[in-house]
Amino acid sequence: MKLNDFKEIENYQKEREKKELDFILNLTQESFEDKEKEKEWNKLRTSFALYTEGRIKDTYMTRPRFFESKIDIEDFEYLLDVVQKYCDGRLHLTTRQDFQLHGMKKENLPKILEVISKRGFFTKATCGDSTRAVITPETTGFEEEVFDVSPHARIVTDYILNGREFMHLPRKYKIAFSNKEENSLYVKINDIGFQAVIQDGKKGFRVYVGGGIGPISTNSIVLREFIEEDEFLYYIHAIRNVFNDHGNRKIRARARLRYVLLNLGEEKFLELCNEYISNFYAEKGDSLKIYTRKLLEEREILDREKELEKIKIFSSEENTDESIKNDEFLKNEKNIVAGKYKGEYGYYLRPARGNIYKEDGEKLIEFVKNLDYKVELKLTSFQSILVRGLKKEDVLKLKEIMSEYYGGNEFYSSYSCIGSTTCNVGILDTPPILDYIFEFFDNDEKRELTNYLPQIKVTGCPNSCATPQIARLGFSGRRKKDGEYFAIFARGEFSGKTVKLNENLGEIKANKIPYFLEDIANIIKNENIEFEKFANEDRFLGLIEDYKEIEIENVDFNEFRKIDAEKAW
Repeated sequence: MKLNDFKEIENYQKEREKKELDFILNLTQESFEDKEKEKEWNKLRTSFALYTEGRIKDTYMTRPRFFESKIDIEDFEYLLDVVQKYCDGRLHLTTRQDFQLHGMKKENLPKILEVISKRGFFTKATCGDSTRAVITPETTGFEEEVFDVSPHARIVTDYILNGREFMHLPRKYKIAFSNKEENSLYVKINDIGFQAVIQDGKKGFRVYVGGGIGPISTNSIVLREFIEEDEFLYYIHAIRNVFNDHGNRKIRARARLRYVLLNLGEEKFLELCNEYISNFYAEKGDSLKIYTRKLLEEREILDREKELEKIKIFSSEENTDESIKNDEFLKNEKNIVAGKYKGEYGYYLRPARGNIYKEDGEKLIEFVKNLDYKVELKLTSFQSILVRGLKKEDVLKLKEIMSEYYGGNEFYSSYSCIGSTTCNVGILDTPPILDYIFEFFDNDEKRELTNYLPQIKVTGCPNSCATPQIARLGFSGRRKKDGEYFAIFARGEFSGKTVKLNENLGEIKANKIPYFLEDIANIIKNENIEFEKFANEDRFLGLIEDYKEIEIENVDFNEFRKIDAEKAW
């Protein structure tokens, strides 16, 4: 692949994706009337992000790809209009830096795919047994960091979409980049991850491999302490080859790359990876390094132009850790983050259930369009949007306009997976359960207690889309004869070269969770201790045991489900 610059890549990409779009459009259309074509379509559709929804709905979901987790306000407005016309009226934020479109009738699928493609949105390889969205911190390129990893994510995304080599794998293949140690958690829990480091004055990456979260979770192990900045494509492709050749294609529950690591052990797994890396270098020579270096240099020129524009708006003086610590504007506001330049801020929008509907979407559109300078919208890994590059006075305006999108403390930024009403493999419908928890604390006395609680992450099955294994406090659902239960996850350690994932500490019935949280909050408040300290004490386990005996009236979560049903599905 010999391309001159990013503009040429974009043109090539559109042409390439148009061919893939035509393929899935034609196959979808043919599946309506031809049974054999329908069988073929059902085999391939998930790789093009066409999923059936739930067990009680005859609808589909799709997930477009977002480069560098960015969305322009015009594209946001366009997608918001699409979901009003063809879907269930919401844009749903996921835990992997993208939007999902829900509630699509099968007969509308060709039209929807065609309509979103007009704005450059394609669905190839965003789902199914493919290489998923490339994760980067939503703050990279915005904050003080080792270096901006957005260009690297863009290069990888284009590379994996060139053909179908990164599709039809044993299962999904996940890639992450981090811009500094503080944001490196995802590189340490993905199939392959790259942490930005500088060694002897050279930009490069520490490379991690073999991580993943699910029924059996593992943290990644270090594959290389340092590779140069232009070498990452060799590693991504070589490890893809390891996965393709050695991943379990017979048992889907054991098909992820981490099971190759678990089966072989660290030493033999690293030997295997190194063998594949050597072979791939021998095959490609310096071609990928030359290609990558050229693109990085061209991107650097483009980004420098953007930086000069920012300096005009804000200041040439850059923030430091010290200046951020002393910024009074940041101290009492969890949703505000400092940018690279003095006077530059970002603001997180955290919609309930990750759903953005027409009214609130239009508020955001109007706000952004009325600014006399450009801002960026970045999708996060925790069902939110970071609006980057705001002046202080505009942060306050946005906060007021979108006041319902922020609960005021860490606990109210808690989130769940999308739940079994929509997800076919889900066991429990988690959004109504999270609503029940929030309603429990919806009075002045109990709301004050939430200031002592951590963010919680609630997932409805062992697939762990809401990542309880890396939460301060996580819950993972399962169903028993007498009702809905949640395993409780805590005691992880997420700093250091490798991480320790949360432990499963026991389980609690769903209707008891708010009372359990209330007890935790009272202990933390009365004893003035940190949640992590309490969670690591024996009495935390004792509290979980106590709740096995405590009887609490059952809850009909359908009542909470009905509220959302008025807006969606």
